[in-house]
Amino acid sequence: MHWLLAVTLTLFLALQARSLLVVLRHRRAASTARHVTDLLWTCIPVVIVLFLAARSWVAVIGLPQPEIAAAVTKHETGATQRSPFQR
Repeated sequence: MHWLLAVTLTLFLALQARSLLVVLRHRRAASTARHVTDLLWTCIPVVIVLFLAARSWVAVIGLPQPEIAAAVTKHETGATQRSPFQR
């Protein structure tokens, strides 16, 4: 299932990036005052889709967890559960 989402998001990202280039080209030709916030709001959807696509590809490839993250999810043998009232 993750591979289908990864491929779909990658294709959508390619279309969205191409549309972003068209918008930037038209803005340059219009010679109106450019604002940094306009560029920021134009790039936000591209960045969001890029993040989601990268996250999906990581799930598809199945990269191992870093040791620091794996330490949180490891179950220690010999550890006993303590009551919240015990010290």
